[in-house]
Parts: sequence; C-alpha cells; structure tokens
Amino acid sequence: MNKDTELFKASFYADLPVIKRLVKTESDLQIKIPIKEGDYALYWNGNFVLISILEVLNWSAFGFYEYIEENILCHRMFDTNNVQILNDCINPSEYYKNILNCIEWICNKFSIHNYHLKDYSYYSPLSRFLFDDEEYLIDDEIVEALKDGFCQIDLDLINVAAKGNGIASYELIKKGANYNIDPLDYTNESLIINILESNNSFHMLRTISYLSHKESFRIHEPYEVLSSLYQVGVGNYILDIITTKI
Repeated sequence: MNKDTELFKASFYADLPVIKRLVKTESDLQIKIPIKEGDYALYWNGNFVLISILEVLNWSAFGFYEYIEENILCHRMFDTNNVQILNDCINPSEYYKNILNCIEWICNKFSIHNYHLKDYSYYSPLSRFLFDDEEYLIDDEIVEALKDGFCQIDLDLINVAAKGNGIASYELIKKGANYNIDPLDYTNESLIINILESNNSFHMLRTISYLSHKESFRIHEPYEVLSSLYQVGVGNYILDIITTKI
C-alpha cells in the first residue's frame, strides 16, 4: 500500500496515530486517489482525484454529526426468506469523536482555519451524474422554467448546490433564493433537496459497510469509498447551507 492510499485509509477511518506518523509537513495532507478504469475516466481531466485528507475528514464529519449521540448504526440486509445476510455496524458517536480529534490535530499543527465556506464543485464527478463543465439544469430547461414564472436566482441555486458549491449556495440564499421549487416536474417538493437526498441513504449504508470492515480494506477501493463519502458528506453540507435560515 503506497503512502497516499495509507493516508486515505487513515483519514477515512479517523486513525490519528497513523496520520501523526505519516503527516510531517502540510504538503503531506494532499493525496492522489486513482480514478477507476472505464467510464469513470470520462468525468475527470486526469488519472487521479487530488484531495486533502482534511477534506476527507470534513466530509465524514458532515455525514455523521447527526448521529453523535447514537452508539450503533447498522447496514442490515435480509434475503427473500427474511434471513439476515448482512449486519455491518459501527459506533457513530465514537467515530465522530475520532474524526474531530483528527481534524483538531491537523488544524492545530498547520494553523489551518477550517470554518470558512467551501466550494466542492471540483469533486462533483464523484456523484457520477455531471461532467465537471455541466450544469444540472441545462439552458433549454432554464428558458422554459423562466417562461413558466420561475426566478433565475432560484434556478441558479439548483445548479450551484447540485455541484457542491457551498460558497455560491450561501450567497444565493443570502440574496433570497428559494430552494423549495421544482421547475422540472412541477411538484410541491424541492428539486434540489431531492437531488441531494436521492442517493444519500444508499451511500450512507455503503459507507457504514466500508467503515465496519477496516481489516479488509482493499487498495482498489479508495475511489468508490470517496464517491460514497462525497455523496453523504457534501450532500449534508449543502443541505445545511440552503435550509438554514440566514
């Protein structure tokens, strides 16, 4: 296992002793995650995802903070005869505390201010539904939505939020953007909330399973693990931004 993979594993599992052993300078925080072969490469300019282990930890914190008072969180599956075939469990409270300890150590060691808003657009291909130069609502859909009376600022919010841009999302909300619209299907539900939540539960279950099998972590898995963590962590991060009253 190379150093980048070892650091990714340590950050994902919030293993502070390993992080302390491997991180000596601030540049050590930056790691490269190889992109999976096949269609995945179409979404990226290059052969790897460049990310800081601090962001890996941030995404984990965003994804699990709501479970800080729970001692067990499981991914369970049953077959057609109602026989349990999967029972992957973690202690989310303990995991979250370990995450915070890692974040605190990194930020203190390198004097990093970790509380400013983040733009995670670069990582949006991890969700595998947008190329890095695409928008969720395309031009024709925006034109039709404007004709139907929707506001440009609300449509812009859908696009920046879907790509994980916390900075732009916050600015639009501050200017009065309304997230509670559906310009595609005209339902009473929020399109952007449905986008962000659509895969959240599935990828949370996958993340739980990854976390519960540290001993069997395989070298070829980091991209898939990061993809699930992105959709759980950044999804929750953007949801918090757009639904919190300013």
